[in-house]
Amino acid sequence: MSTTLAPAPTAPALDPAIAAALQRVPPLWPLTHFVAVNPFVGLLDQSFTEACATLQRISGAAPVLSPADYLAAHRRGEIDAADLAAVATDGWTVADLVAALAHPDASREAPPLATVADVLDAERPHAHWSAFITDEISKWCGVTFDENQTTWRSPWRQLGLFAAWREGALHDRNPEAFGLAGFRAFVAQLPADSFAAIAACLEVLAPPAGDPADFLHRQLATIPGWAGHVQYRVREDALRGRPNPALRDLLAIRLAYDAALFQAFRHDPVFLANWRHQPARADKTRVLDALVRWQRAYERGYQRRLALSLALAGPAAKTPAARPILQAIFCIDVRSEVFRRHLEAAAPGAQTIGFAGFFGFPISHQPANGDAARARCPVLLLPSAETTEAQPPATTARARARRSVTEAWKAFQNSAASCFSFVEAAGLGFGAVLARPHRPAPACTRVGPAMAAGPDAVERGAAMAVGALRNMSLTGGFSRLVLVCGHGSQSTNNPYASALECGACGGHAGDVNARLAAATLNDDAVRARLAARGVVIPADTVFVAGLHQTTTDDVVLFDLDRVPASHALELATLRSALAAAGAAARAERAATLGLSELPETEIEAALHRRAGDIAEVRPEWGLANNAAFVAAPRHRTAALNLRGRVFLHDYDAAADPDGRVLALILCAPVVVASWINLQYYATRVDPARYSAGNKVLHNICGGIGALEGNGGDLKVGLPLQSIHDGERFTHEPRRLSVYLEAPRARIDAVLAEHASVRQLFEHEWLHLVALEGTAAYAREGRRWRPIEA
Repeated sequence: MSTTLAPAPTAPALDPAIAAALQRVPPLWPLTHFVAVNPFVGLLDQSFTEACATLQRISGAAPVLSPADYLAAHRRGEIDAADLAAVATDGWTVADLVAALAHPDASREAPPLATVADVLDAERPHAHWSAFITDEISKWCGVTFDENQTTWRSPWRQLGLFAAWREGALHDRNPEAFGLAGFRAFVAQLPADSFAAIAACLEVLAPPAGDPADFLHRQLATIPGWAGHVQYRVREDALRGRPNPALRDLLAIRLAYDAALFQAFRHDPVFLANWRHQPARADKTRVLDALVRWQRAYERGYQRRLALSLALAGPAAKTPAARPILQAIFCIDVRSEVFRRHLEAAAPGAQTIGFAGFFGFPISHQPANGDAARARCPVLLLPSAETTEAQPPATTARARARRSVTEAWKAFQNSAASCFSFVEAAGLGFGAVLARPHRPAPACTRVGPAMAAGPDAVERGAAMAVGALRNMSLTGGFSRLVLVCGHGSQSTNNPYASALECGACGGHAGDVNARLAAATLNDDAVRARLAARGVVIPADTVFVAGLHQTTTDDVVLFDLDRVPASHALELATLRSALAAAGAAARAERAATLGLSELPETEIEAALHRRAGDIAEVRPEWGLANNAAFVAAPRHRTAALNLRGRVFLHDYDAAADPDGRVLALILCAPVVVASWINLQYYATRVDPARYSAGNKVLHNICGGIGALEGNGGDLKVGLPLQSIHDGERFTHEPRRLSVYLEAPRARIDAVLAEHASVRQLFEHEWLHLVALEGTAAYAREGRRWRPIEA
């Protein structure tokens, strides 16, 4: 069978096709503030099953595990018979599901839609046109978007991506030297406008019939890294009301290479026949349907076991509790679950609380070292306030001098004249630097962040504070000492370090937000405004800020000079409990880091060595193995060892009769958690397409992202070392199960008002469970079914 040619789309038909293709590209944040991204975010209007078929068609594989993986999990008992039977519906039987995957030809893979480069590479195994085009585009994007890493600056970068590429390509002999005859002449006759250039290229190519959006999507899918980074820039501008055509420009550039190749080889009858009569793709519908059902079964068992454990905890006791001896507010990050559990054990009578780690203070922060101001809030939000960090005057001159030396040294490393001779030029002295153990710098202890002054500064602080307290269900019962504890990570020589920081803080540590929150909540003027809004903080309650270093499980406390002497006992209790909790958390994590044979007294030193080791590719496991999100009072989870797999958000449905806080949880932290979860999921199910590859082979490009080796596309997703210990995968790829202690009718009402969130659940990108008393219900489609043992 063969496909027929379709006429090139006219301009009116092309507009929606381009828009659809561009919308499917997920953004890729730069390494300086790398945040987890749902790689399927542009396909959420499709069901998970439909998106699997789309991606199989576009990229060559559906984002599910291989048939062999599912069958092996079934043999190991990780997918049990009851869960497999539950998904064997719509004409399927368990035997059918097993047979579908056991067939020798069963695969999640299928030939993708072909580009001209794909067709030529298939004909000529040594041509490597696809790789060449990727390298060329990477070269031009690298110089256009460079963030001051390279010393050569493109003279055309201010023209826009397509115009800059066109000007440079007119002088570039590299494609013709590689064998692409007439390339510069082809570029010269392209329209200057990228939209017109896309139309012109499609007229040349006359792609096979089918959805034009699929064909255009396939073009961008051959350069997912740069497409993702450009999408990030487009997204950032859109949030600020600025149009940015860069992704459309990139599509025009990719099409131009394909169209130039077509022109160069159009007289080759073999190529022309292969392009015009591409073989029909094998129908993988039934195998793909089976794979998606196996994935559901794989997730169903974990979901059921956790739901029953949470349901057994039952509703909260109504008897008033004594005033907690201390309270500690942590990020909902799964790594906090381990520390919270051990802190509660170390200090009986203490209360821990889970809330998004920016603590309700969405800010843009300007550090004292002169780095650019960065947003310290989830990427779904825009900062609503600006803060600065003041450098103590006595150290300002010294800091400037140190920064100048650092910049000069970095410039020498990166210069065109010395980049390949850096170590040779530095000689044995640099070898000594490499050999010397490095201990990461301690967390910032300078003057805390200050909100920009203004007549409404107190009112803005009060508004953020009251919102934070209500949204974390902390409007009364305050202890004398309350810790606001952000989190960050320590590692050395790690381009992906920001991926281990706080996702709620935009890929930064949470110390700035914690210190600002504590200072604001301690402010008498703010407290007076809170009282007027019905939230009364006792006069003897003091907030203190901290930072949980997740690599070492140390907690640094800030601004202790502001804690009055009257709270010395509470502060001593907190410090003792934090030390004990840190030791216990380190001991628990030791096994996953290969340190379980060490005496407990040596584990801390070993973790600090790992954090300071420039050769350590796995400083910590980050959020690997995340699987669930729970919004409920802490009593639901306090007795459970959730093994650092669950996002924990405190939520009291009784204090939220109108569902406003529930809506906020579903629209913000649940969505952020889903991005994290699906990034890990994709990295695990298909590392070849969705992971950043091997960290050992990474080269940083333009200060933006990583290349694997000396060329190619920007890498997407997480490094392979984030999910693999060298022998086996350490992340179990399950779509996030969200557990809400709230009436089902209230959950339905919230979802009815928020279509984009409802879509996540009804299209099976996430799973939803309601906890009511001692019962649990799973939402399937728009109906609820009871979860039973």
